Amino acid sequence: MDQLVGDYLAGMSVNSLAERYGIHRATVFSHLRRRNVPSRRPGLCLDEKVEAVRLARAGVSMRAISRRMGVDRKGVRLALVEAGLIVDESRALV
Repeated sequence: MDQLVGDYLAGMSVNSLAERYGIHRATVFSHLRRRNVPSRRPGLCLDEKVEAVRLARAGVSMRAISRRMGVDRKGVRLALVEAGLIVDESRALV
């Protein structure tokens, strides 16, 4: 578990950790929570945003993108709004 936490803190994604250690990503989150490891970030880094946009343009759904990248759908949605692929209706003018 120490190595898993260290890998997470070094920047490995939850999906990568799950694959590396042969466990489900929910188990990765459980181990991190038990060790009181703070979540790294709610959104996506620049490279992840680029990948999310590329996948969306290829027709991949937000749900599938979020699962593939191991991030929350809100983070994927924000990246797509920033890229102008979808309209943020909560901020649209009436």
